[in-house]
Amino acid sequence: MFEADVNYLAVLIGGLAAQPLGFLWYGPLFSKAWMQARGYSEAELAEDGQSPAPYVLALALALVIAYTLARLADMTGADSVGDCLALAAFCWAGLAGSVQAVQIVFNRVDSKLGTFLIEGGYQLTSFLIMGLVIGCFQ
Repeated sequence: MFEADVNYLAVLIGGLAAQPLGFLWYGPLFSKAWMQARGYSEAELAEDGQSPAPYVLALALALVIAYTLARLADMTGADSVGDCLALAAFCWAGLAGSVQAVQIVFNRVDSKLGTFLIEGGYQLTSFLIMGLVIGCFQ
C-alpha cells in the first residue's frame, strides 16, 4: 500500500510550476483585495518581505505537496491528466481547503469570505497546476 512509483521530475516541475502563481496571485492579480481582506497595510507587508526564508519554505512545501499528489496518483491508479486534476481538487477540498477554512474562521481578519476566496483560490489553483504536471507525466 505504501509503495509507489513516483516520477521525481514531475514532482520537481510541479513544485516549481506553482511558484510563479504565488507571485502573480499575491502581486498584480489580488494584492489589493488580499491586503484589504486580511487588514494589512503596504507598510506591514514591506517589513515582512525582507527575508527570502518564506519563499524558500513555500518552495519546499510545494515540493512536499507535489510529491504527495504524485504518490497518491500512483497509489489510486490516477493515470491521466483528468484523473490527476480530479485527485488534486479532491485533496484540496477534503484536506487543504477544509483546514484553511477552519483557520480563517478562527483568525481575526477583516473579511473571512474574501480571505478564503483569495487564499483558498490560490491553494486550489496551485494544487491543480501540480496535478496537471503530474498527470502529464503519467
